[in-house]
Amino acid sequence: MTTARTEQRLVVKEQALSETENSEMGVREEWNKKNPPTEAIIVKNLKTTELISRPYRNTKARFYRLGHDIRLQPHVSELPPGKASVNHRHTTEAVIYIVSGVGHTIVSWDGENQERIDWEEGDMFSFPVWMWHQHFNDSETEVCRYLAVQDTFAIKALGLHQIERFPGDTEG
Repeated sequence: MTTARTEQRLVVKEQALSETENSEMGVREEWNKKNPPTEAIIVKNLKTTELISRPYRNTKARFYRLGHDIRLQPHVSELPPGKASVNHRHTTEAVIYIVSGVGHTIVSWDGENQERIDWEEGDMFSFPVWMWHQHFNDSETEVCRYLAVQDTFAIKALGLHQIERFPGDTEG
């Protein structure tokens, strides 16, 4: 007896967790398609490299793929004088180095029990995965820039990449 084999296909989603209520993944992926990571071996002078407006986050930014990396994705972001990023959290680890400027970051697990991290040029900091955080430029006249190195490529490959905006935050 012969059995006919039929081909089965599964629906594949680009972002397995991208459908949470406050997800930022759709707008981020749209921005990434228009502004793909810059492929490079070295980036000269993070203080002056040209950045691209990222309205959904209230920043300018440029993402990189250095040395054909498959796990880590760095990006440089810039906050205008006296402004803040949106309050958000993500499933990627992030190490942040302050390239220029002065400011602070507010972190919390629940939006209420907040802690403040003050930073300035030359500082480096991090916080736990999936912790709410919002970056603030404390200067009224100078932009601030920071380099964030995240394990984005690795987390995407696992189907676990997610960025969520704080409930009720409509900025950006």
